[in-house]
Amino acid sequence: MRTYATNSHKAISRLLALAMIIDGRLAPQELKALHHSGLLRRLEVSEDCFDETAGELCQDLLAGAGGRKDGEVELDPETIERLLAEVDGPLLRVLVLQGMLDIVRADKVIDHRERRLLRRATHAWMPAPEPADS
Repeated sequence: MRTYATNSHKAISRLLALAMIIDGRLAPQELKALHHSGLLRRLEVSEDCFDETAGELCQDLLAGAGGRKDGEVELDPETIERLLAEVDGPLLRVLVLQGMLDIVRADKVIDHRERRLLRRATHAWMPAPEPADS
């Protein structure tokens, strides 16, 4: 899996694209949700950059699939954590997580792999509040 600069347009695009394809298919509603949300514009990510990065993600996933017969590509937790770590700006994380949520909800079906990705992002990016002193 490629490495992108922290908080780069490619790191952001890859996470949004991953939210679209982690369930093993690309639902047209998910792509429409991203484009209609204006998120790419707010993040100053061009559609060309998003499309290129989504293609690179697919290439990397296929290259890592080895000879799997079932055609499914599974990302290990360490890889997901590494991809999430490439976005570390607090506001950027909120925007990307909201975009990921909007994407996975767009087709009205939240797959277990989508839930796992969202849960990992939430835990990595939204630390639990400190316990209050007694």
